Amino acid sequence: MKKKTFSDILGDISEAGMARMRRKVPEWADVPGIEFPTRLATEQCSSSATAGYKAALVRRISPGCRLLADLTGGLGVDCAAFSGVSGRVLYNEMDPDLAAAAERNFARLGIGNVSFSCVEVTPETLPGLVSDGPDVIFLDPARRSGSGRKVFLLEDCSPDVLRLKAGLLAAAPDVLVKLSPMADISMVCDRLGPEVRELHVVGTDGECKELLAWLQRGWNGGCSIVAEGLCFTAAEESAAVPRLLPGREALGGTLFEPSATLLKAGCFNLLCSRLGLVKLGRFTHLYQAINQDESLKQYGKLFSIKEVHNFDNRSIKALGKAFPKCSVTARNIPISSDALAKRMGVTPGGDTHVFAFTADFTDAPSERLMAVTERI
Repeated sequence: MKKKTFSDILGDISEAGMARMRRKVPEWADVPGIEFPTRLATEQCSSSATAGYKAALVRRISPGCRLLADLTGGLGVDCAAFSGVSGRVLYNEMDPDLAAAAERNFARLGIGNVSFSCVEVTPETLPGLVSDGPDVIFLDPARRSGSGRKVFLLEDCSPDVLRLKAGLLAAAPDVLVKLSPMADISMVCDRLGPEVRELHVVGTDGECKELLAWLQRGWNGGCSIVAEGLCFTAAEESAAVPRLLPGREALGGTLFEPSATLLKAGCFNLLCSRLGLVKLGRFTHLYQAINQDESLKQYGKLFSIKEVHNFDNRSIKALGKAFPKCSVTARNIPISSDALAKRMGVTPGGDTHVFAFTADFTDAPSERLMAVTERI
């Protein structure tokens, strides 16, 4: 096998980056000459969908936004989206090669209301960067250490939002901070302080992609969590009482599985009253839809329940033989989904989805059950 040259390796990286960008930002990938300087830049950049979400939020919180400052511009996907909802946009990026590539890319894209700078963002440099008084400041701190290891604590990201917070809110009335989808929501709200007005959990294609914190100068009215268009507070979720089935005989019809975004947001018991659902177990985040409403698909997945069995060795073996190709999900039982699929001896595929879970009832003891379903 011929050994690859350095130029071959660079070509492979470029091709991989282009393929990734076709998935994430297809409108960029089709523009001749667009540059993707590093693999990390293409991995960490927003998709068109998540960039559009942020732009829509800017339009809501700052109608007629005169100037938005994106202090961590990166590849520029978010910045390009912001250019459509703000009169002017400041793009700043600490990596000079990435900043230069972004400036050339914006010229190719025909975006003319963006100015460019390449300054390290620190409490000392911040006043000069935002001296024009932006209406909104956006930051997407790098979530990797100097050695390339992923980090999740706010102070480990670069730049450090906690050190910058006072200066950011002094410079602009509204600040948006993009955070890792792995970050703990309650910790984020607590550490960023009372100025956090909303915490958005943003997802696409069934996956939670990012957290987006909106800080507002002078705000002290508590933090609302927003996911899939639902808005609630942690106190509302804590006070909500789940609606349960009376007994096993009532289990049937339509099973609802919330999106990863709603699960990350911690919206569990509230779903019963907000979406007209019955919870299958107090700590089992699966639900039965009272009515088969197609609108529920915007919040998760719907399945038609075909059979219900006890969760025991006999059922595990029988269902494995009956449905050798199926998807398997285990919730609130002492076994993982992968381990259960292995015990059943099944491989992914087919139209059947088997859910194993602990069910709680109002008029009967709890049971561990297996539901055979098909996706609606």
